Amino acid sequence: MRYSIKGATGQEVEATGGRKVKGTKRLGMVFADLTREQASRLEARGAVVRKVERVQPGVVPAIAPPVVTPPTPIEALPLFTPAELKDALELELVRGLTSPQPYGEGFNVAVIGSGIRGTHELIKGRVVYKKNYTSDPAGDSFDHDTGVTSIILTMAPLCNILDMKVLDDNGEGTDESVVLAIDDICDMHDTEHEYAPLVINMSLGTVDTGDPDEPLRVACREAINRNILIFAAAGNSGPYPGSIFSPACERHVFAVGSVNPETGDVSNFSGRGPTMEGLIKPDALMYGEHIVVASSSSDRATVPKSGTSFSTPFLAGFAIMCRQGASIMWGESPGEPEEVTPKLKEEFWPAADLIESHLQVACIKPEGAPAGKCNDCGYGLPYAPLALEKMGLVRPAIDVSGVIGALIPLMVIGMLGMVMGSMTKGFK
Repeated sequence: MRYSIKGATGQEVEATGGRKVKGTKRLGMVFADLTREQASRLEARGAVVRKVERVQPGVVPAIAPPVVTPPTPIEALPLFTPAELKDALELELVRGLTSPQPYGEGFNVAVIGSGIRGTHELIKGRVVYKKNYTSDPAGDSFDHDTGVTSIILTMAPLCNILDMKVLDDNGEGTDESVVLAIDDICDMHDTEHEYAPLVINMSLGTVDTGDPDEPLRVACREAINRNILIFAAAGNSGPYPGSIFSPACERHVFAVGSVNPETGDVSNFSGRGPTMEGLIKPDALMYGEHIVVASSSSDRATVPKSGTSFSTPFLAGFAIMCRQGASIMWGESPGEPEEVTPKLKEEFWPAADLIESHLQVACIKPEGAPAGKCNDCGYGLPYAPLALEKMGLVRPAIDVSGVIGALIPLMVIGMLGMVMGSMTKGFK
């Protein structure tokens, strides 16, 4: 049985009889194969020993049709490109506040997931670091985080991507692999590695047990203590209360739920709070249904995807845009990569302030949702005109109350999406 051990060194675990021992550089954890008797001996010496858990991606699987189907008409679903959804919330207004405009130059995002097809035309040239924590070949045979990455690059097209593969070709993984990836990120930060990321995207998770000392949550807190922002999928086990994934259940991990772009309603599958510890989650929403993203099947292929896996990277990329924009506004950097100072990056608002203070003034909520933060939709969707109005910079260009239920403009986008969907078939 595979276990995580905290409170014992790798040598002590090996002396107990542990096999395939792996230690972390910064997190004080060890992973090893142990018998139950060996685990008990370590516990008797004061070590905390837990079974390694499985993690899964936050993607809604496509529903296969029955083998035999009646000859009834099928109404095409509207499809949406990431750029269309970004524009629906006018997030480009933030980019326009500074000169030069922030496109992510010199800023790094770690994508912890199924791997990335780095040669895809929507991604090519942006992956600067790769590490594979699985026994399967590098790449994205599961066809998941190639799409996630294309969304991040829609928001911050010049940022650098770290490809950290923790899910195998079947989309399966363990919290051990994720912890080891986060440990490497913390080590990059501590050693001032040139590609140390400021943002982590995790479109994956596992069941929330309510235990704050789970290795995955401990690792996330270590990263957050280094002012690294973590965006994690809320999970696709909704609409039931208490269905938030871990590590999205961690207080200062950004838990991102999903909204249907057509109706403005919270997606039925989107994970709901409260967490097992009673926290109100998710923290925010983003569009997460029928999104046309890059596919790993070829360098030009696209595929429609749904799930909190695909709402999460919108906010991860938006965070990079905002971080760079703030650095330019503060006069610390003109936007050139070599002039983005480590001091500036570390002193940006910590996750606690962003979640608990700033996020609520930048979001709009679905019609009929209660005021404040709630367990269905958190604070709501980030909406740039509202945020800038609160900051005294600009006034909203349209009625805020019409954005969430804006069927007319969104259906226009939807029609464009259907056209785009038909166009992309030729690229597969």
